[in-house]
Amino acid sequence: MKPTRLYQICSPVILGIFLFINSNISIAQKVSVKVFPEIKRQKVVSIGGNYCQANYSDHAMDAVGEFTLNQFRPEYVRLALPLQFTNLDYADYKGEKIVQQPVIVELLESMQKMKNEFGVKNFTISVWRVADELVENPEKSSQRIIKPNSYDDVIDMIISFLLRAKNEFGVEADYFSFNESDGGWQTIFSPEATIKFIKKAGQRFEEAGLKTKFLWADTAQTKGTVDFATLIKADQSIWKYLGPLCFHSWWSEEIPNNEFEKIAGLAKAFNKPVWCSELGFDAHAHKTKGMKATWDYGLRFAKISHRMMKYAEVEVSMYWTWQNNYSIMSGDTKNKYPSYYVTRHLTEYLNKGTQIVHSLSSDPDILTISGIFPNGKKVLQIINMKNEQVDIEIEGFQSKELKLISTTESNLWEEFLKVGKTKKGKTAVQLKAQSVNTLVF
Repeated sequence: MKPTRLYQICSPVILGIFLFINSNISIAQKVSVKVFPEIKRQKVVSIGGNYCQANYSDHAMDAVGEFTLNQFRPEYVRLALPLQFTNLDYADYKGEKIVQQPVIVELLESMQKMKNEFGVKNFTISVWRVADELVENPEKSSQRIIKPNSYDDVIDMIISFLLRAKNEFGVEADYFSFNESDGGWQTIFSPEATIKFIKKAGQRFEEAGLKTKFLWADTAQTKGTVDFATLIKADQSIWKYLGPLCFHSWWSEEIPNNEFEKIAGLAKAFNKPVWCSELGFDAHAHKTKGMKATWDYGLRFAKISHRMMKYAEVEVSMYWTWQNNYSIMSGDTKNKYPSYYVTRHLTEYLNKGTQIVHSLSSDPDILTISGIFPNGKKVLQIINMKNEQVDIEIEGFQSKELKLISTTESNLWEEFLKVGKTKKGKTAVQLKAQSVNTLVF
């Protein structure tokens, strides 16, 4: 038999044996991660949350809110101020009468409790809707336009609330915004109208003795934030009234990372911090029953949280929400959802004072963010988006005792001590498929 003929017969056989053997062996992929402690990004100020139930119910606080305040101890929070009561005549809550409404009183009491019992230090107040009498298009449920000649009436109500909070409850709001006013959910402002309102309200806040400033933008989604915020900056006379550059992370799963980076770049140009005042990925999740309790929701939530912090360089993030609305647990607090455990990775290991430093991964499905605690300890969070386990080789952070906290669909919270092996300045660890991981060095 000729050698060529023998090769033709044997090659398929050998290949078949090779494929059979390898199909029965599970080999973890190898990925390299490098941390650059000398390249500093932002310093985290607070992992906070939204407490906006006053906008959606007759009560400002609920069981989930009490639980998250007690466990997470957020220093920065955002609350909703209702300025429309559809079951009342506008005359009954106009101006100073707004603070007589039961839900407003409960909101004020909740703010006082947040400050005195739970240590909240910074309050943002946002408005979604105002009375029909004050808008040009009362028939609409969203994209409602406040009449320019009604600006003072709206400001009267806001100031009445802010002054009562300060003078009677000992809580002064740090920032104010109209929720997602670029998109009109539910009140819309053009950049020009935004400038006019801030110019008028900012001056009146000052005259009333209030320190309250405006969030710069507070946009509905990542993309478009830079354009809207830049146009607001066109009038330098309002710069003194503007606080941090602020956006919401909705509808951002498919956009490139540089859309987040643009926000960081604009903030740096004006020496402003970046805030994400609504952290989430699907603003319609409430329309799919049970979605928020799933692992898919938790993993996608982890990814948007990662991108928000790493690429937009957010210093203050506020999760939507830490009440029974897009909740991270059941209303009775007994059943904790995967997103609750993802949240713990951030509140416990990437919170106040953590200096974020640069890190790189050799694989786009292995997401990394790293930081250094005020006490010098180091943290590296790695999200494995793959459907298989991976071997990670880490360079840049070292420790004789490495702690691993892992969250997967089958085990939502596992802690391992003294994991990994270090050799020649590199540490090797193995991470489970589709997992959220925190490594503490």
